[in-house]
Amino acid sequence: MDDLSIGGYAIPRTSYPFGSSWSSVRRTLLVAVERDGDPYAVLVPTAEIIRFYYAPSTRLAQALFWGDYKDTFDTEQSGVFEACLVKIHLRRWIEDQDAWTLARYICSPAMQREADRLYKHLQLNQINSPGVSSEPDQALRCGFPFEGPTIVQGIFLPLVGPKRDGSPRWLLLRFERCSAPFPFERVIVDRDNNNARGENSGDENLMPAWAKAEDESQREAVKQEPDIFQSSEEPRRGIDPLRIDLIEDRFEYLSDRELVKEEKVVQRYRFTPMKADAGQLFTGLGTGQGTWGASNLRLTKLTTAQTREQKRRDVPVLPASLETFVQAIELLAEHHRQCEVAFIGVGEEGRSLGAHTVASFPTYNPRTGKSITWAWIKKDNRPRHVAIAEIHSGDKIAYALEIERTNQEHATLALARNDLQEIGADEWRAFLLMCAIRRGWVPQDQLPGYQRRTTTHRELVGISVLESRIWNKIEEVFKRGEPVAVEVGTP
Repeated sequence: MDDLSIGGYAIPRTSYPFGSSWSSVRRTLLVAVERDGDPYAVLVPTAEIIRFYYAPSTRLAQALFWGDYKDTFDTEQSGVFEACLVKIHLRRWIEDQDAWTLARYICSPAMQREADRLYKHLQLNQINSPGVSSEPDQALRCGFPFEGPTIVQGIFLPLVGPKRDGSPRWLLLRFERCSAPFPFERVIVDRDNNNARGENSGDENLMPAWAKAEDESQREAVKQEPDIFQSSEEPRRGIDPLRIDLIEDRFEYLSDRELVKEEKVVQRYRFTPMKADAGQLFTGLGTGQGTWGASNLRLTKLTTAQTREQKRRDVPVLPASLETFVQAIELLAEHHRQCEVAFIGVGEEGRSLGAHTVASFPTYNPRTGKSITWAWIKKDNRPRHVAIAEIHSGDKIAYALEIERTNQEHATLALARNDLQEIGADEWRAFLLMCAIRRGWVPQDQLPGYQRRTTTHRELVGISVLESRIWNKIEEVFKRGEPVAVEVGTP
């Protein structure tokens, strides 16, 4: 860089007080971006490209330099499931916010190529190092994770241009914003240690979601030594704290987007909400602005749990209708060709929905001799419909059901006999009558001999989302019905 600044360093040597590392810093690679005919108009250190685009968190930085970028998510449960819809299943040590970066990695061949090139270069540098420990290497070979134009904001240092009286060249010191689009519209994120509540949340044998389980000894240790940042000294007054923006703030494309989380299917990890501990009062922690001792602060542990209002997302979703349900079942049949899937018609009046037949609820209660108002759609002068999909998997049979909705909200139901055999016509009539009287699905305690699961229509951003939820419930029903081998012995 001394050639570009006429005999002087663009960045003084005193800015790198790390001894022998100065010689390595001087070999830093730069990406040159052409502008107005000057091929070196904008110079970007590859290390800054890596920090901003590839390693926005410590975990991703470790994975990138260790060659474990692909191991940060489950490749079998992640991928592009629909046009511009990415689903990513994170490993337990990766934060949810890293899903944005990893979703770009899944969709972008350019990002995959550059990440692989960086790691291969580091391997070659290690192999060719004369000593056991390789020297610091600032010649990191890595380019942008996308192709095409972009507008970036950041901190730049002007350098002397090719002509003294012409436009200067710019050395980028720090990225702050980027306008380049991401190759997806929505990202559905799940994780190995998802500890959201499920139907089996009361199971005491569930694993803790985090590495350290909370027990009585740890609770006592927390009371004695709170896991809180404390300081008995103030930083120098006048030095502003460094602000690190969230990834949604760094990229214009993500500014109005949020990660989508699917409904919990089977809970595998214990639900342990973070608790606030603001009982102790300390006067040794100041404001960070040189006013130590002038204020009393209550210390508390932070939580990342959002309120229900914050979780509401203003994104387009599919209607919870019979038509949506039928499309999901059709997709399920395509994805699981080992199963036989068909709609069955039961009730007073069937209805054709495309190539399928849907059933209807009974409108008359034989016990009271009165009509069931809920089961009758007045505006159409007909019974309320219900779609029943019969799913055969070998010798096992389960059913997925959807109620025709008006003003009420109803979940999608997965139903099966305990022996996983076919439900007969008389059984269906009795079941649908109970549902009509209750104005919804019958609870489990009123269905002896049957097992049932439900899934909601929240955040229904695509047909594949509903199809995946239904299949997860059907799989759970099938597994619950499987016999369990018990070993019997003499004590």
